Amino acid sequence: MKNQSNLTSIQLMLFIIQTQIGVGVLGLPFNVFSVSKGDAWISVLLAGIVVQLFITIFWVLGRRFPSKSLFQYSIQLVGKAGGTFINVSYVFYGLLVTSLILMYSTAIIKTWVLTLTPKWIIMLLLMGTAIYLGKELLSDICNVYVVVSGLIFFLIMISIVVLFMYPVDWRYLLPIGHSGGNNILKGVKEAYFSMLGFELLLFLFPYFQHNGVRSVLFSATMANLFVTLMYAFLTIVSLITFSPEELVIIPQPVLYYVKSLYLQIIERIDLLFVSLWVVSVITSLTSYLFLSTEGSTHTFKRIKRPVITIFFGSLSLIIALVPNKASQMEMYNKWVLNISYLFIFVIPFILLGISFIFKKKERGKHV
Repeated sequence: MKNQSNLTSIQLMLFIIQTQIGVGVLGLPFNVFSVSKGDAWISVLLAGIVVQLFITIFWVLGRRFPSKSLFQYSIQLVGKAGGTFINVSYVFYGLLVTSLILMYSTAIIKTWVLTLTPKWIIMLLLMGTAIYLGKELLSDICNVYVVVSGLIFFLIMISIVVLFMYPVDWRYLLPIGHSGGNNILKGVKEAYFSMLGFELLLFLFPYFQHNGVRSVLFSATMANLFVTLMYAFLTIVSLITFSPEELVIIPQPVLYYVKSLYLQIIERIDLLFVSLWVVSVITSLTSYLFLSTEGSTHTFKRIKRPVITIFFGSLSLIIALVPNKASQMEMYNKWVLNISYLFIFVIPFILLGISFIFKKKERGKHV
């Protein structure tokens, strides 16, 4: 954390936003609609509320150890052996999510843009850029995120244009709640996975606590609010643009309604959209590489940071190359989703419970 005390609350907010917005922004409407139908937008909003509950819990845990990340206070709470096991587990969690992002983003790029390019070349280009950025300090990564965050608004603006240039039907949203409470809740699970990235607050807290612990919660909350509203908006646009029969067979509805636009100055606006989206993919890859690198530097202190980043980036690429069929990718996706509950729900809750039961917190800190 040396020489990184100049990090601001805005940078924390943008870091979380850039981590959350990735592959999910294209496929979320389809994934949620497959379960919640016309009430998919409700599921997305409820998923945002669930994510906010987790963020609050992470914040409560972090404020008890404001100058330490989970990689440090885990050892203090459960001992060296248990803490090291938890730390290594999070390192591999970051590795698995990095591979998943690389896997799905490559499939989309190969389908829409580079159809004849071998997937290993696409993966190498994406991962090479992520490694180049991920080996730097957090302050450098945040500075890049601030610069590229403006591209997100171009993605939103393109979707807004659809509302005025494409024949939409708002009746597809009615009647509200017709899919039933059970299906809406199932949709929450689908939307939740596209919002992953907020869990990095467990490791970012000490870098931003000098701005005030309340400021950390506010920044994370604003990031979650922005991502939730953006995903809900894209879902609504997808729902009113395509009929229910069409949405069932369109895996990336956002790209399909963008492709339908006709602008005289841009022939293939969907290619422009994909080009901007790739930046968000790279930032998501970088964030999870940062997670694995950060955990390794705390666990294995003698290894240099660039070496660790290159190692995990290369290993992620190898893992992403293994699945060759859509069914294999879906199986891997479900597996990562299931184990994510362990790292987002189970472990933080256990650590928080231990800290309260045994009254453990960072000494000399007023929390």
